[in-house]
Amino acid sequence: MSLLKQLLISVTVAIAAILMGTLAFSIDAAREYLDGQLQSEGENAVSSLALSLSQPANQDPVTQELLMMALYDGGQFRRIALTSPEGQTLFERKRGLAAEAPAEHTSRRAPKWFSDLLPLNTPQVQRVVSDGWKQVGQLTLEVDDSYARLALWGSSVRMTGVVVVAGLAWALFVVFLLKWFRAVLQQEVSARVQSIGRQSGQRGALLPLARTTVAELLPVLSAIADTRERVQATALEQMTRIESLELEVNRDPVTLLPNRKYFVNELHRALAGLDPEAAHGYVMLFRQRDLLALNAQMTRATADAWLKSVGERVNQVLKGHPDYSPQLARLNGADFVVLMPVLAGPQAMSLVLEVRQVLQSMRLTLSGGHWCRWSFALTDYTASSSVAGVLSRLDYGVMRAESSGQSEVEYVAYGDEEVVSNMAGETLWRQMLIASLESPDALSLSVQPMLFAGVDSVKRRYEASLTLRTAAGESLMGSLFLPVAVRLGMSADCDLNAIALGLKWLQQEDAELVVRISLPSLVQSDFLGRLHDVLKAPKWARRLPKLCLELDAHGLMAYPNEMTAFCQSMAQMGVGVGLRRLDQQPMVLAQLHTLPLRYVKLGASFVEQSARSPGALHLLEAMASTTAQLGIQLVVTESVNAQSLELLRKHQALTLLA
Repeated sequence: MSLLKQLLISVTVAIAAILMGTLAFSIDAAREYLDGQLQSEGENAVSSLALSLSQPANQDPVTQELLMMALYDGGQFRRIALTSPEGQTLFERKRGLAAEAPAEHTSRRAPKWFSDLLPLNTPQVQRVVSDGWKQVGQLTLEVDDSYARLALWGSSVRMTGVVVVAGLAWALFVVFLLKWFRAVLQQEVSARVQSIGRQSGQRGALLPLARTTVAELLPVLSAIADTRERVQATALEQMTRIESLELEVNRDPVTLLPNRKYFVNELHRALAGLDPEAAHGYVMLFRQRDLLALNAQMTRATADAWLKSVGERVNQVLKGHPDYSPQLARLNGADFVVLMPVLAGPQAMSLVLEVRQVLQSMRLTLSGGHWCRWSFALTDYTASSSVAGVLSRLDYGVMRAESSGQSEVEYVAYGDEEVVSNMAGETLWRQMLIASLESPDALSLSVQPMLFAGVDSVKRRYEASLTLRTAAGESLMGSLFLPVAVRLGMSADCDLNAIALGLKWLQQEDAELVVRISLPSLVQSDFLGRLHDVLKAPKWARRLPKLCLELDAHGLMAYPNEMTAFCQSMAQMGVGVGLRRLDQQPMVLAQLHTLPLRYVKLGASFVEQSARSPGALHLLEAMASTTAQLGIQLVVTESVNAQSLELLRKHQALTLLA
């Protein structure tokens, strides 16, 4: 039972008690009053009659009887009696019970239970009747109380009716009071309590405390307002916590960039085709290859601050293209990814080059003296792509970039999906590579003849690339599986097998053979020793001068000490060493004199550019002059136009015949 009902019931009981008490006391007071009236009436009547009977003129018995009958017939007395001094009854008249009462009097009698409950005292008064100094007799009167009882009954009925009406009026008042109070509570209290959970922007929905219709509710409403403020403060704190947890779930704690989970969800949304414009685009992945080395030479706070600054700088570049809404995320420790929806090929490449330029400008110097390296991969996607396919292509592109040792962007198109569609992961690749290295027929060389035109003659050279035959009979070129081998730390095994196969080929062919070596193999501490073990076998002694091992010119910037040791060691054993892509690493030109090299390679695009650019021409002349002085062949790996060919012949370079 509610407190309000308890209060109203208590008040109702109290009022009912008061009304019943008032009714009881009022009826009792009326009864006492009527008792007094009956006593007074009897006293007056007996005194008057006794005085009349005592008059000398009324001493006649007949006259006295007439006087007493006249008073008795008035109906107000139940009994009139006159007795002599000796006790003899001289006159007596009395009424019996209800049967002897008048008919109209009987029909208006009070109920018997009422008469029994509230009895009236029937007064009996006496007076002496005398004749002068002589006592004639004693007069006795008993007043009839039926009229008084009827008056008491009528009064009681009227008073009870008033009390009942008052009770009903109070009951109606209580009903309306409950309804009104509930309405007030709903309007003043419930609405405010319900508004506690509303947002702070809905504060105007509450009425000001000063406008309340019940002054007694002011403390309650004030407490509700205080509670509402505290609840809102608590809700704000909880929202802050929730946002913090969301940041922890969807944000990288170091760079505050979206994490892998958030990126994968966004890529899912893009591939779902909900937004037709965003259902195609490009994804760029860039990896800091030397993050472990940076962490080793820097404090954790410094490394984290640098990674955070990298994210901020890249985000600044992306904010310059708000129409395309590119998004930057951090997949893991060293991998970052940029989602570029909507962008077409040229636009995506322009943005990629901007990002690459920023990252290259933020490189740090490692303890070995060379710069830390970034690897870049780019792929496209459409609504028919899958998240796993996109990530596989990116991973494959980064592995190719790491294998090449260059900082260029490796692009893997959606059309190359079949190349990596069967890549179930590093474990499967590792198993396949280990099985291939253990199987004598799984690895083979694909040898291509290359004809180079010199000033006076044509020079033939063969270039070999490693080929892997899978258990299913599929042949994979080295460009497909060597990046994976580099990633898994198995490039040295593949390179040593390629060299051994090349030496076997030289046993059958009397020609110069070029075998490419991966730069990551040089970093492995046991590679050079294992290579010596392969080359110093007596059966290869006559073939070593025909063997040339080719490295990327970027190795002189990334691994200068390892490159120097490798070249000197190969020179001692009579094995030639060549550098490719010298035009992309012009800084290496200053170190060529420290290495015993057989040749260096240039790209045709650089040579053709030199025909139009004075700066490129001076650089080409410097390369040609330096290599000529050092006795190193200058080789162009692609066909060039006639103008560029004339320029190369002037500098005695070897050019590829078409």
